[in-house]
Amino acid sequence: MSRYAENWRRSALPSRYVRVLPRAIAPFLLLCAIALPAGAQPTRGPAPSSLTLDDAIARALNRNPDLAAARLRVDSAHAERKIAAAIPNPLLSATPSNPTQYSAQLPLDVTVARHYRMKATSEGESAAQFDILDAERQLLYSVRQAYYDVLLADSLRSLAADQADTFRRLLEADSLRLRSGSVAERDVVTARLQLAHAEAVLARATVQQHGTRLALEMLMGEPHLDTTLLIRDALTYRPRAVLTDSVLALALGHRPDLQSATVRVTQSASALALARAALIPVPVVGAVYQPSQPFASGEHVAPSLGLTIPVFYLFSGERARARASVEAARVSVMHTQLQIRSDVTLAVDAYLSAKEVADRYACGLLTDASGALEGARYAYDRGATALPDLLEAIRSYADTRSDYLTAVHDYWVSLFALERAAGVDFVRTAQ
Repeated sequence: MSRYAENWRRSALPSRYVRVLPRAIAPFLLLCAIALPAGAQPTRGPAPSSLTLDDAIARALNRNPDLAAARLRVDSAHAERKIAAAIPNPLLSATPSNPTQYSAQLPLDVTVARHYRMKATSEGESAAQFDILDAERQLLYSVRQAYYDVLLADSLRSLAADQADTFRRLLEADSLRLRSGSVAERDVVTARLQLAHAEAVLARATVQQHGTRLALEMLMGEPHLDTTLLIRDALTYRPRAVLTDSVLALALGHRPDLQSATVRVTQSASALALARAALIPVPVVGAVYQPSQPFASGEHVAPSLGLTIPVFYLFSGERARARASVEAARVSVMHTQLQIRSDVTLAVDAYLSAKEVADRYACGLLTDASGALEGARYAYDRGATALPDLLEAIRSYADTRSDYLTAVHDYWVSLFALERAAGVDFVRTAQ
């Protein structure tokens, strides 16, 4: 026996303990065996959830930085209104002379200037709130467009992957047929070149797929960008009935940018009235305390009264600026109305055109292209047609399906553009 085995034998427990020990620890080992699998399993994070259009819109409304900046401007406008409504602080002064005097003065901000100042700031806050609604209008369109860009990119990548797989299987089949002498070597070379081209198209489609996801996540204000973001919806065509003749009336009545521009005309008019009201003197009342000796009335306290009289400066700059602001606000209203008419006209034209194209593809063109491809593939497998005919059928089907997917994408985007032009959410969610 070796020296190490002898040392282990001497230090081992007696045999009676060896016989009793398994019985004593058996319940403990059983409990460990039961508890260990549950505790030993690796902790897994929550399964990645797929994103819907409603989810994307909700996240964008909560996190988009441009919308957050618009809300901060509303907070600033609210603070301006509080400043305009504040009561002026009193002015305390001391005159160390013989006798010493202490005085307190308070401007009586009760003139018509206070009314117009509060009115102008209140209208500025209302205009800022309309700006938020306009920012939401633009953001909704951008998110919906970006979401459908992702759907289109996913569909085009899937189409590119299918086409690459088709050429890969074609190359494998022709390589086997080349060994048996059924096809010419040039057909195999042609299939190999077509596969290389399809793989290049697939690579570009993958890059486009990642780019559209990043654009959507930036609009949602996601702190961590992910090119593997899961999207739940699919790019499908479902026609929606829209009364295009009423879009312009809806836009002129509901567009928040027009409402904001209209409110700013009123705000500028209030600012002009405020500049004119600044010529009215503001009374200042106060009291003077003379502790060392009384006034002629016998009292140590005497009232005081003052006025802020515009002598050296008649606020001509403020009035000129306010008049320019009024004219600029009116020009902005006219420009916004023209912009609305242009937006509605272009949106209606794009919607009608996109709907016509999508209807045409939905009426059987895609089915015809798929049938033509299956027929060409069946004929080529049986030697009834040449490779160029099969390649033409494959390209024709890919082009038709790509055009169909693009038409469906353009149809939904045109609907969302129609909503943006009208300022009314009448399409709701596409899925």
